[in-house]
Amino acid sequence: MSKLSGRDKEALCIKQANRAAAVGRLMLGLIKDWQEFMEADSTDLVSLPRRQLKSGRVDVKKRLSTSISGFCKNNFIGMTEQKLSQLYEEVKATRGLELPLLEFEERFAVVQPGVFKGIPAHLTVSISLWGLQYLVPEELLAKDVADAVEISLTANLKLQAFKHLSQTELHDKRDDIRLLVRQKQFGARAAVIACFNLMEAYLNGLAWEYLRTNNTDILSNRQRNILDDSTSTSIRDKLKKYPEMITGSSPWGAQDAELQGFLDLVKPFRDSLVHPSPFNAPEKFGGYDKLRLLYRVDYDTAAMAVALTDNIIKKLHRHIRGDSEPMPNWMIDYSPFEVRVSK
Repeated sequence: MSKLSGRDKEALCIKQANRAAAVGRLMLGLIKDWQEFMEADSTDLVSLPRRQLKSGRVDVKKRLSTSISGFCKNNFIGMTEQKLSQLYEEVKATRGLELPLLEFEERFAVVQPGVFKGIPAHLTVSISLWGLQYLVPEELLAKDVADAVEISLTANLKLQAFKHLSQTELHDKRDDIRLLVRQKQFGARAAVIACFNLMEAYLNGLAWEYLRTNNTDILSNRQRNILDDSTSTSIRDKLKKYPEMITGSSPWGAQDAELQGFLDLVKPFRDSLVHPSPFNAPEKFGGYDKLRLLYRVDYDTAAMAVALTDNIIKKLHRHIRGDSEPMPNWMIDYSPFEVRVSK
């Protein structure tokens, strides 16, 4: 294999630095479109005069060593120009990148610990034209709850304006009322489902973290299977068993009102929405009329689901993390709970 000439080395060096600078600017949210991003890899550097190559190398090094280097230092440990160049290739291939944190750190660089204060380690690293972002399922689902409650609440408040009207006047405004009723019920149904999804995402995150960071040799096969989400553990078992398996003690009393409220009220409503059927639920699951519950879901149902979900997650967080650790960022920044329900 022949050695690279001086010109080729200069060109290769500039190309790597150009790629590193481009992906750095992309993570900073400074790239306006993919065409601009691709320019870092499309210039024919070898044909440029040697003097221009040398000055270009100095220029790109200078650009790389300022804001981009500072950004990488603040966010990563061990992110080199070569790693940034490799990251550029990955992003270029699919016009963006989404990788689980553990895989990203294994292939590119470790994220600074301070960046994840209050963010769970099962996050996904996302790089797009919106910059570098960290995606967390709990955050997205908390936003779903918030938006669904907002839709239902807004429609519910607007309906109050029709309360003083006579039945004849109501008939005249039936189209407006019908739309608001649909929005209120749609938001309520979406909120109940999102609450259940948020609770399950939170519990699965706890189990994943425990299995990843603790000595699981002390667990029996049955306990390990319960913690492993691939075995389809029920939400009832997750709520009742995960906290005790993780900490050695249970946060639930003999008759915990919030736990029972979620299992006996929220879960049947959610199951009726996700598995609608004219058949009643089996007797071992309560034997309730699924369609009756589906039709009964309203703003009050959503408010109840949100309040129970909020209280249970906070209770579990304090039980597992202690009072000294603040609530997760996704609850603090995006929580729909107390403000929306109290309106």
